[in-house]
Amino acid sequence: MNKPSRRAVVRTGVWAVPVVATAAAAPAFAGTGDTPPVTIDGIGAACKLPGEGQHSKDYRFTLSFDSNSANSETVVINSFDFKGSTYTPDPNQVVVPAKASNFMSSFTLFGFDNSSNTSAVITYSVNGVVGTATVSFPSFHPCPDH
Repeated sequence: MNKPSRRAVVRTGVWAVPVVATAAAAPAFAGTGDTPPVTIDGIGAACKLPGEGQHSKDYRFTLSFDSNSANSETVVINSFDFKGSTYTPDPNQVVVPAKASNFMSSFTLFGFDNSSNTSAVITYSVNGVVGTATVSFPSFHPCPDH
């Protein structure tokens, strides 16, 4: 059996290094498309904030979160989409405690003019993992207190 030359060993090693580097990087992208560690329940609450003029269309939306994470997680709400009209909430983040169930948090949509649409597709992210949830809002009564 012939012993490989030093040049052949080096040439083979050069090709092997990128394969090893690619294989090591793969797990970093493995989480894409996974379910986020925090999810949003399908039923929410909404109410109209008092106001006139430019503030006559401000609403408070309350969402319920469930977490299967052992850590507190920051959830970023990217958008509320009501049949093609997209709104960005204020605030747009909430910290959900570890292993929380039915953790409630409220968000305000300013200039909201789609109260006839009682469900929204909410896009959110947790640690870079994007999720969507369709949430129904049964009514849009005036908020009891502001």
